[in-house]
Amino acid sequence: MQGLEKRPGPLLKFFFKAPLLMHKLGFGGWERLVGAQWMLITTIGRKTGKRRETMVDVMEYDKATDTYYIEAAYGARADWYRNIQSNPIFEAQVGRRKFKARAGALSTEGAGELLVRFYRQKPAYTRSVMAIAGMKFNGEDELRELGKNLTLLAVKPEKE
Repeated sequence: MQGLEKRPGPLLKFFFKAPLLMHKLGFGGWERLVGAQWMLITTIGRKTGKRRETMVDVMEYDKATDTYYIEAAYGARADWYRNIQSNPIFEAQVGRRKFKARAGALSTEGAGELLVRFYRQKPAYTRSVMAIAGMKFNGEDELRELGKNLTLLAVKPEKE
């Protein structure tokens, strides 16, 4: 599966890092003001062995299965995604909940449907974030097709 075509430039890179900076400054939870929920992911670098952190959108949470659904905007090229391929158990935090986790990729059909559900719940947020990332769509059918080309993951807490 793939993600966005190009790596982000400096301004877009800052935009994607801003949530992590806000979290480190102690402002975790402010994302709810814009209708979002984020997951802090801490991986072990596949080359360096150092801890690496990133924030990602929680697109959906299934309480019955205790599963969070997230997106890797840059697909298999995202450093954090490549890190969890090397070290599949990682640390996750959503709100105040911290846990060890494992992620698995959704099917292309599942990814398209998840993106449409996310859009139905948060249309303005979805459009604005996707536009900033250079992805535009007209209607749910185009969005569903676009979702099939993204890397969407199911994140589950690891049983201790």
